[in-house]
Amino acid sequence: MTERPSVPPPNRRRALPSVPAAPPVRAAAARGSKPEPAAAAPKNERVRASTPPSHESPPPPATSVSVRPPAPPAKDGAPAEARPRRPIARHLRALQLLAGAAVVLVASTAVAWGARRYIVSSPRFAVRTVLVDGVQRRTAEQVASSGGIEVGKNIFTLDLELAGASIATDPWIEKATVTRRLPSTIHVDVVEREAQALVAIGGELYLATRDGELFKELAEDDPVDLPIVTGITGEQVARDRPGVVIAVRRLLDVVEDMDRAGVARRYPVQELHVERDGSVVVTIGKEGIAIHLGQPPYRDKVAQASRVLTELAQRKANASVIFLDNDAHPERVVVRMR
Repeated sequence: MTERPSVPPPNRRRALPSVPAAPPVRAAAARGSKPEPAAAAPKNERVRASTPPSHESPPPPATSVSVRPPAPPAKDGAPAEARPRRPIARHLRALQLLAGAAVVLVASTAVAWGARRYIVSSPRFAVRTVLVDGVQRRTAEQVASSGGIEVGKNIFTLDLELAGASIATDPWIEKATVTRRLPSTIHVDVVEREAQALVAIGGELYLATRDGELFKELAEDDPVDLPIVTGITGEQVARDRPGVVIAVRRLLDVVEDMDRAGVARRYPVQELHVERDGSVVVTIGKEGIAIHLGQPPYRDKVAQASRVLTELAQRKANASVIFLDNDAHPERVVVRMR
């Protein structure tokens, strides 16, 4: 009888080849227990990259990259970037700046008020000296009084422009400049008018400058040893004052020509009369010699009068009138003897 090969019995495990035992962790997992945590890598341990093969390029140098931590999510679940920023901090900074500016402004105002109170009340800035230059017709006291300048008055309370304008209201004073010299001196620089002639208008005498300006009526203490301009009426002044000023200036040009020619040294000018037709008659010397100059220009006629007077003096002749008004024949001179 043939024997059957032996068959292993059912449900009997085959013998397997020997396998190394699993690590303890896996064994524990196989039994269903919790795995033990793996051992943590030591901190501050540098990991060196493996050296690349010689045929590859070396890696680029490491660069520092700052990583910002993510913003915490909002309470309602919306991301922080979706919420609008409230400008509370900006308003607070603006309020702080405004408050600082207000404090600085109040402090500056207080300091300025205190400084002003000091300078307007301190005796250090009281006027002690008043210097006045350029006056001949007026005294320094008169000038200071007309400008409201008083010794003992605070130097900063004085209005310099107003003081100068008040001083210039004096007809003898053409211009006045008032300045301060701290701590206690006021300086007044005055430009006076200079009278060159007396102008008779309507029975009154007025002083005139070299420019022909009539600046004041003759007073008791005013100079009188000046040439007198006659023949100008009040109607002419009222109707054409600038024209009268020009006429007086031209007459004073004649006086200057006579000074230049040497006539005025021997025969001082006494009167300059303007005829109705505009011709001029000049009376010179104590003898009262009348020279009819006629119409302008007068410079050549004055030079001719100087030659005639020199010749008469050499002849010891006394002339009363010299006519130089023949414009058609200016070389002709007519002399009327006494």
